[in-house]
Amino acid sequence: AIPSEVAESVTKQLMSGGKIERGYIGATIQNFSGESAEAMGLGDQKGAIVADISPGGPSSRAGLQVGDVVIAVNGTAVKSSSDLTRQVARVRAGDVLRLDVIRGNAKRVVEVRSGTRPSERELASNDNSPGGRPGAAPGTPGAAASAPVLGMSLGALDEGARNRLNLPAEVRGALVQSVEQGSDAGAKGLRRGDVLTLANGRAVGTPQEFAAVVADAKKAGRTSVLVGVFRNGRTAFLPIKVSG
Repeated sequence: AIPSEVAESVTKQLMSGGKIERGYIGATIQNFSGESAEAMGLGDQKGAIVADISPGGPSSRAGLQVGDVVIAVNGTAVKSSSDLTRQVARVRAGDVLRLDVIRGNAKRVVEVRSGTRPSERELASNDNSPGGRPGAAPGTPGAAASAPVLGMSLGALDEGARNRLNLPAEVRGALVQSVEQGSDAGAKGLRRGDVLTLANGRAVGTPQEFAAVVADAKKAGRTSVLVGVFRNGRTAFLPIKVSG
C-alpha cells in the first residue's frame, strides 16, 4: 500500500515536471526485529539496521556504518525497514536527513544529504556481488577451528582463507568452519565459509572476540546474540539463540 502523502507527492511531481524524484541515501537495510532488540538489550526498540553501505554514496560520506540501527528520521520514529524506505523516498535530492541511530551501546545523530535514487538498471549494474544471504553458497575451509560457540566451530581469518573467499582487505571477523546440525545457527542458514563480523553491535576480529560477546550476553541473561554475517560481498544480520 502507498501512503496517501507519498501518492500526493508523486502526483504533484508528475503534474509539475513529469519526473519522479525520490530520496536516496545509498544504504541497504533490514528490519530490526524484536529478537534483535532483545539480543542487544534494547527492550522493544523498533527500527531498521544498516546491512550495507554503497561506496562513495550519501551514507558513506556521512559516516553511517554497517550495524547502525536507525530509530528516527528528522524526529519521526522508524518502525521498520519499509518505514525508513518510505521516509527517505519522500525527500528530494539535496535535502538533509537527520538520522537518530544506535551504534553499539550509544545513541548518536548522523546527518545524510540525500542524493537522487539511481534507476533500477543502474542499481543492478552496480551490484556486482553474486548474491549471498546466508544459505546461498558453498563454504570454504580455513584455519584450524576453535571450540564450538553457538553451535559453530570458528577459525581465524588467515590470508589463505581470505584469498580463497576473495574477501576485501577491510573485512575482519571469525571464519565459520562448521555448523552443528540441529543448532539455531544451522536453522538460520549459517554455513562453512561465512565470516562473523559483528556481534551485538561490536566488531569481532577473532573467534575469541566473538566468544567474549556471547559470554557477556549469557551473563546478561539474554536469549539471543545479533550476528552480522558476511558472505559474497554482503552482510546479513541474524539473531542466533543462546543455549545453556
